[in-house]
Amino acid sequence: MKKILVALAFTVYPIINVAQGVAINTSQPSRAAMLYLESLNSRSLQYGGLLIPIVTEDQQALIPSQPADDGMLVYVSDFTSGKHCLDIWDGQSLVWRSVYCNDPQCDTLLYEEDFSEYTPQSGRINGVDSGDYPTGTPWTIDDSLANFPVNGTAQNNDYAYTNGSSEFELGNTDGPIVLTFDPVDISGFSTVCFSIEIRGEGDLEYNEALHNTDDSNNSNDYVNVEYSTDGGATFTLITNYENGGNDNHTLIATPPGPGQGSFPNSTVSIEGLSGSSLIVRVTSQIWAADEFFFYDNFRVEGGN
Repeated sequence: MKKILVALAFTVYPIINVAQGVAINTSQPSRAAMLYLESLNSRSLQYGGLLIPIVTEDQQALIPSQPADDGMLVYVSDFTSGKHCLDIWDGQSLVWRSVYCNDPQCDTLLYEEDFSEYTPQSGRINGVDSGDYPTGTPWTIDDSLANFPVNGTAQNNDYAYTNGSSEFELGNTDGPIVLTFDPVDISGFSTVCFSIEIRGEGDLEYNEALHNTDDSNNSNDYVNVEYSTDGGATFTLITNYENGGNDNHTLIATPPGPGQGSFPNSTVSIEGLSGSSLIVRVTSQIWAADEFFFYDNFRVEGGN
């Protein structure tokens, strides 16, 4: 019986070995793909998608993930906890990281910033304003604690600006730089969520023993995401996001191995906020010309 069912499956959904890859529903897949799925079934003329494993949080915890499983994907759909996220296994830090979350409570987009509407290099370069900044941007940059050179004198190309890939990029800040988004009106919504994508490149590192001198030790690389509601002067820091930070920072680089460290690229998100307005700010620092942080796709959503 199993052999008959398999034969039927191959008849309805043809699977073709092409070169070193496998193609389903097409004989002309991308040569770069090991597995190519054509969304249109040529027999039924219906479109379809890829459905990856769906688990609850309890079921996810039972997955025997190992370092070699780095990159494994599952969709967590848990109506008890309220989590509905696409999670990827981080085989280096041995934790699941959410790369996208769908909060059914927050279904109205209130604000989005993808850094695509500005002239490249809009921000601060070597201590001076550049591009569309500051009059043409709904965010501000505070580099007063960074060791940027004075009056635009070049010094290892220190900068915090939008790049040609529609991201906000920071290079060689030599101290903390704060990017603050303009207040977002969240009145009229009983619950509000926000998220922002953050990633790092280069030999990033963080030494817990140097925490007391984080902003001056020429070593520790971190990112902090904070928020304030109703125009309050006090900001709430998101700490140790999905085990990628610590008690003092949202995300930190891992201790370096022989010659290199790494950074837990994440989409930092929070839900269940309320009030009349929301301000979000992101603070980060890096200390070398070959180290970089990138921000993208800041979104604020509301629901009732």
